[in-house]
Amino acid sequence: MTIAGLLASAALVAGFAVGVVVAGRLARRSGLGLAHPAVAWVALHAVLFGIGGIALALVDDRPSAAVYTGAAVLVFSVGALASEALAARRTAASADRPSTDWPSTDRPSTGDRAPVRLVVAVVLAVASVALVVPTLLESGIPFLTTDITGSRTEIAGLVVQPLRVALPALAIALVLRARRADPAERRRALVVAVGAIAIIGAFELLLASRYLIAELAAALVLAWLLAGGRFAWRVAAAGVLAAAVLFGGVQLLRAWDLAAEDPLGFLAERTVSRVVLVQPRTLDALVDRIPDDEPFFLGLTWVRRAGPLFGRDDIPNLGYWIYPAAVDDPSASGGYAAPGLIGEAWANFGWVGLLLLGLTGVAAERLGALTAARRGGSADVAAASLAILFLARTHALGLVGLGVLWLLVALWRLADGPESGLGRDIRRVLAWRTG
Repeated sequence: MTIAGLLASAALVAGFAVGVVVAGRLARRSGLGLAHPAVAWVALHAVLFGIGGIALALVDDRPSAAVYTGAAVLVFSVGALASEALAARRTAASADRPSTDWPSTDRPSTGDRAPVRLVVAVVLAVASVALVVPTLLESGIPFLTTDITGSRTEIAGLVVQPLRVALPALAIALVLRARRADPAERRRALVVAVGAIAIIGAFELLLASRYLIAELAAALVLAWLLAGGRFAWRVAAAGVLAAAVLFGGVQLLRAWDLAAEDPLGFLAERTVSRVVLVQPRTLDALVDRIPDDEPFFLGLTWVRRAGPLFGRDDIPNLGYWIYPAAVDDPSASGGYAAPGLIGEAWANFGWVGLLLLGLTGVAAERLGALTAARRGGSADVAAASLAILFLARTHALGLVGLGVLWLLVALWRLADGPESGLGRDIRRVLAWRTG
């Protein structure tokens, strides 16, 4: 433990303390509570960057990740606050609404202003599955093959992205339909919703994908909260326990050849590594390698094919390039360490890249404003839940990945629900007028 490690840890804690205060303020003012995008972003980054960042700083004397993460959370919070202040000022000056109050802090009404077109939702879900069928036929279904990891790595890239939107969106639509159904129809609607969720979950389990199952569960939780639902502490505890068992089970299945001798020990070590340490280690490796071994990429990691136009012929995929350094094994190959938005910010612009996190804070605040104004429709709730989830997932998602997923969410919303004033509300939010 060194002075540098202590100072870095203090900076990380201070950054997250500011983040918690700002996220709490936005959650209260918008009426979104725990479902506010800023809350989701800060909470997930605290788990996946905070604990491991402190451990690296104090135990391994590697303070870089802690310092940069703390600064990133602070700048994110400043961006969100600045966006809120601008909206309050512009709203107060508007002739339409002189107050600085948010559109609604009440719980959503029982009516459905934008019902989901279930037939379209089902068609899109089936189509998203059909996109991965050729890959499954070629490489095998991961859960049913002898080489689970090898087969699983084939299910990646653009072809899998529609799955991440269409399947959870259908599950959300069915749950909200059951919640809003008449008492006489509610039981049947609930059976349909539970059955669909079970089928989707089983399919994602066959893909041996932890993140797909986690995203499905998180999207359902966000949608339930946005629709005005609440969770009893017993239900929440049971959900956390089930998630932990499922996460551990998938881990063992994907690497049983390594875990067979000591499953519990392997599971504990792999869980800590994959949940607590992987993101800080990846960021630390990027800070260590750039700019000492490689100059800042200046945005070229997002348009790698354009590198030759700027005299950079070989712009690497950051996740594959940094993997050996992230796992402290120069001979390692074939692995992927997702840099996330924070890692991309450093790799491209260093400390100046923190401005990207400020813009992320602005996006979180504006997404919260739009969600607060539109939470009375099932299609809007489904789309907002996924948009919030993917914003929070920028711990691993990069800028291009987030853009692709948000585009798919927008296309799903346009196809699956009536317009019902959506364009008007988007224009007002983008004009920083929330009234």
